[in-house]
Amino acid sequence: MRKFIYLISCVALGACGDDSGGSKPAPVPTLNVTLKPSVTSQTVPEADSTSSFVLEASYTGSTSDPIYPKLTYDKTVLALDGEMTRSGNGYTAKFKTLSGLSAKTYANTVSFQLCRDSDCATVYPGSTQSFTHSLEVKLADWTARQRNARHDGFVHAAFDPSKFAKAWEVSPASATGFREAAAGRGMVFVTQTSSDRSTVALALDDASGAERWRYSLGNLSYASGPALSGGSVVFSTMFTSSGNNPLVVLNADTGQFTKNFNFASQWSVFAPPTTFENSIYISAGYYGNVVYGYDLNGDAELWTGNGSAGHTWDGEAPAADSRYVYYYSGNLDVFDRLTGERVKSITDPFWQWNGYSYGGTPMLGSDNHVIAYSGNGMGTYAISFPLVDYDIAAGAYRWRTANGYSVIPAVANGVVYAASNQTSQFDAIDEQTGKIQWSWPRPAGEQFIGNIVVTDTLVFLSTDAAVYAIATDGTHQTKWTAKTPGTLAVTSSAKLIVTPIQGTSSPMKVTAYSLR
Repeated sequence: MRKFIYLISCVALGACGDDSGGSKPAPVPTLNVTLKPSVTSQTVPEADSTSSFVLEASYTGSTSDPIYPKLTYDKTVLALDGEMTRSGNGYTAKFKTLSGLSAKTYANTVSFQLCRDSDCATVYPGSTQSFTHSLEVKLADWTARQRNARHDGFVHAAFDPSKFAKAWEVSPASATGFREAAAGRGMVFVTQTSSDRSTVALALDDASGAERWRYSLGNLSYASGPALSGGSVVFSTMFTSSGNNPLVVLNADTGQFTKNFNFASQWSVFAPPTTFENSIYISAGYYGNVVYGYDLNGDAELWTGNGSAGHTWDGEAPAADSRYVYYYSGNLDVFDRLTGERVKSITDPFWQWNGYSYGGTPMLGSDNHVIAYSGNGMGTYAISFPLVDYDIAAGAYRWRTANGYSVIPAVANGVVYAASNQTSQFDAIDEQTGKIQWSWPRPAGEQFIGNIVVTDTLVFLSTDAAVYAIATDGTHQTKWTAKTPGTLAVTSSAKLIVTPIQGTSSPMKVTAYSLR
């Protein structure tokens, strides 16, 4: 009986309020929020990850208390584009995605709520709502030597070596060699030489390695690797010494011939053309020392420009940006990209002569930095040259490396990556000072070949025995290796393409590794 009376008493007391005579606080009113984002999924290119969208939020219900809106989102991916605005029971927030984002997919929860105080200690019931904004930053195509017209060899993405796997390999019958590859539009483009001395352009399916098309370039003295510009793929070719060597333009999707441009050269070897927007740039000339500019929409050259030193005949791909074309003639020459006017020549006081060919290419680093090999002959002989950093605004060099380097370097985030067969080490060099930050020893008995590719987390390089992936963090450890040496490219589907170098003992096969 006591227990029953106690319960009845508790119920009674609960119904009557507290015994102090006070009243209960008024309940917080419900404000039901509805969110309407203009988009929930966006895709942007690696080169420019900026985009925008609008979030509209509205609520039903009412209160005489203050209302403070609060947004929560990942500020490493998104930013507000101006202040959030209010109109009646609605709010508008404009978002933008940040520039310079690494290539991957970002899933970002955007949360909105209404609060009774500025610190959001009290949240109006029903007002907390959220949605997921998905942003895919897509890898860029590999369109030219060292990926782009800057020739920087930089892929702005992070990769996990534990996920690397061979995707496919292709061994075309009678192949005797390949040039460095280009990739885009779901294909990998290569130039193949054959035992019957013919040269063909091949397009391989990025996903499977299956042949999509082939085009015979003929029995040539030399053909470059391909370069990609929109729907066109371009090759520098030469049958014989002539003022009318063909720069061959093919439809990238079908392999059908589109047009030829002509240029002068004699018994030369060619780097892939440099493509920028709708233009093509090559270095050649019957006696070398000439830069040619072409408009893919036209039928003739745009301009020709002469280098100031005249020491370089072949083997070079000029670099380009929105304003200039950069060419190493023994000096560093800077041409107006649209007119071909030579606007500046920077003397290289360290230049050495060892032959007509140039084994590198100018490389654009941070703002106002251009890095190039100092000297001629590397394209003909297995020799090493120092790298020189040029200050374009000042018209002078900043520094020269103490060591000579041997393959096509890369640059990213203020660091130049170069490999030396002279010192048997791979070096990370400070872009501002030219001083070595850290080194990786070359495996005994091997020689560096090809080119270097740098990503956010790894550097890829090749010796004549294997491809290596080295951590860019403080460990600088070898994270992955594959016994398929050659030149390297990374496709927009995150495949590492390795093409063997003609004249080496490597099996003549093109190999693709999935990096994700």
